[in-house]
Amino acid sequence: METFAEFQRRRNSGFYSSKGGRIYSSFRTFAHSQKFAEANAVEFARRAPKKGKLRIYEVGVGDGSFAFNFMNALPEGVAERTTYALWDFSEKGVRLAAEKIGDFGHEEVVAPAWNMRKMKKANCVKCSELLDDLPTRILVRRGMRMMEVAREGAECLELEAEVGADVYSYMEGMPEGYWVPVPEIGLGCVLGWKEKLCRGGWIDVFDYGFSDAEGMRALPRDVWNAAVVREFSGQITVDVNFAFLKRSAGGRIEAQKDYVERALGKDLREVDIGGRLDYYSYEEVGKNAKGLEKEGYDIGVLLAGLEKSEYLHMEIAK
Repeated sequence: METFAEFQRRRNSGFYSSKGGRIYSSFRTFAHSQKFAEANAVEFARRAPKKGKLRIYEVGVGDGSFAFNFMNALPEGVAERTTYALWDFSEKGVRLAAEKIGDFGHEEVVAPAWNMRKMKKANCVKCSELLDDLPTRILVRRGMRMMEVAREGAECLELEAEVGADVYSYMEGMPEGYWVPVPEIGLGCVLGWKEKLCRGGWIDVFDYGFSDAEGMRALPRDVWNAAVVREFSGQITVDVNFAFLKRSAGGRIEAQKDYVERALGKDLREVDIGGRLDYYSYEEVGKNAKGLEKEGYDIGVLLAGLEKSEYLHMEIAK
């Protein structure tokens, strides 16, 4: 028997080892979206100091597509001052990203996300679809008792949980019987990165998850519990509990689409084309209607902007 966090760590360790350099083709991700990278570049250029050297860390760099698109979108005068640190636990992943980013100023860091000794002072630390992959405890409130989800073979069980006072206080406000991800390792990363920020610096976290308990209560318990854990090609991910992160790290939370729309000044729709996530304008939806219909989209619903997304953005400032 193992706790869910131990199960997730074991499964994902095996997943990454078996996939090698091919892991990045297994994910549904915004990594290749030029609009997503451009929006982030616009926001960085707007907020970064106007003089001096700039340093960005991207923790969990994928294949480097986002890094290249980001640096390519930075205005002249900002890109030349920016060092983009490519951070990943995989040496192969960092090397692949370094090849992709090309001649833009960059550094390579091979380390786990929580190894703060590798991080210098930063203007911005960012991660996209990383925290959902880190080992996450799943707790359940049963009256005043706190239980932890465990695995024995393919069966899920509940064990008496050992939790600190802060986690116990948080869980008291959760609906009874619901699986509640408690990303303690993710929180440790965010708090560690926050300590490394320069004055005026910030963290951008992009991931899928939920921002309050009302998002849980909106679904029947069994539906929620079946959906909060996801499996992609053997990789186990857990919806990010942004509310738990905010409780200790501070910051603000918004829909990722709202962030991209605001930065670019455009009305956009989130689309999934063959596992690659992107944002289309109203006109682009019309031009690509046939392809979108093949992906299962109702074009009328998409054009009306009625599609819902679970992708969120969290900004944590120094």
